[in-house]
Amino acid sequence: MLRVTAGKYKGRRLVRPAGAAARPTGDKVKEALFGAIQFKIEGIRVLDAFAGSGALGIEALSRGAGHVDFVEKDKRCIEALRQNIESVGAQNCRLHKGDVFALIDKLGVYELLLADPPYDSNYYGRLLCLAKERRILKQGSIVVMETHRKFAFTPPLGYNLTKRADYGDTSLWYLVYGEKCE
Repeated sequence: MLRVTAGKYKGRRLVRPAGAAARPTGDKVKEALFGAIQFKIEGIRVLDAFAGSGALGIEALSRGAGHVDFVEKDKRCIEALRQNIESVGAQNCRLHKGDVFALIDKLGVYELLLADPPYDSNYYGRLLCLAKERRILKQGSIVVMETHRKFAFTPPLGYNLTKRADYGDTSLWYLVYGEKCE
């Protein structure tokens, strides 16, 4: 079961994308992620870059984020995401249909970037480099990447890895943009 774990939408059930290759973030991982950044959520702008069902972005809204932009290209995920936004009554969000790399110039500036692309993709470094190049992150912005536990990664220049935590086969990488690294 996919659900919102805390905040104003706590306990609300979310639908999974039908037949899609999406891999929704489990409750334990989601709680750990937001527990680690809980005092930095209130009022911020969030980019959920590979949104899937929207579970991470909706969790951010539930916990007080000011605005979330969801970006997703898979049609089945978009339908589930639309249903989830409507079912919780989420406000202050926008769904962008398409590839995050193609849409990045049409997006805003953010304090939190959530990146949970397909594990076998090479999208992590590409997204971070493009985010820096297009200046979509404020100085001190947080980036949280969800990866497979065996994922090896060196953050690009401009990002400081502050923490990595493993939960079963999943790892969360916490990075800060533009501090102590340029």
